[in-house]
Amino acid sequence: MEIIQKHRLVLATAIARNRSRTWILRSWSRFIKARDLFRCVCCESPRRIQAHHIIRKTLYPWGVFEIGNGITLCHECHRRVHAEFNGRPDLTLPLGAEQGDDQDEWSFLFGLLRDDAVQRGLDEDEFYHLGDHMLRFFVRCQGYDALHEWVMHGEMSRIRFAHEIWRSMPEAWYTNFGSQVVRLNM
Repeated sequence: MEIIQKHRLVLATAIARNRSRTWILRSWSRFIKARDLFRCVCCESPRRIQAHHIIRKTLYPWGVFEIGNGITLCHECHRRVHAEFNGRPDLTLPLGAEQGDDQDEWSFLFGLLRDDAVQRGLDEDEFYHLGDHMLRFFVRCQGYDALHEWVMHGEMSRIRFAHEIWRSMPEAWYTNFGSQVVRLNM
C-alpha cells in the first residue's frame, strides 16, 4: 500500500506544480501500474503492461488524469480494447456510433477495477477516484440522478457508480421505450 500512496503523492504533486502534460501523464501511468500491482487487471499477466484510459482522452479530455479512469492492461488485452476503433471519435455522433466508445466495455473495465479493489481491500474512493465533473458527464450521458445522489451521500463508491451507470441502458431509453409502448397500445 505504501508504494501506491507514494506514486499517488508524486502524481498529485506533479499536478499541483503544473508540470508538463507529458510529465503528469507519465506519473499517472506509473501510479496506475503500481496500484494494479504491475499486472494486467484483466488476465493477471505482468508482461508488456500499459496504463489505459477507460474513457478515452479525446472523448472526455478533463478525465485524463483521473486515477479511477485508468486500468493496467497487458499488450494483448489493450490491443483487444482498441481492436474495433482506435481513432479520434467524431463527437457529433452518438456514443458507440464508430464502434470505439462502448458502454459495455467501460462497464466491464470499471467493474474489473472495483472487483480488484474489493479483493485487495483497497479504499475505492481513495485509489480509484473519479472527480465530480466526470460523474456529472456520466449522468449527462446516461441519466440516473438517483445513483449520483447515492455517491454524493457516501452510499456508493465512485468506481462502483461508474460500473453501474455504464452497465445500464440510458434512462432516456426507458422513458422513450415506455412512451412508445403506451402510444402503440392506445
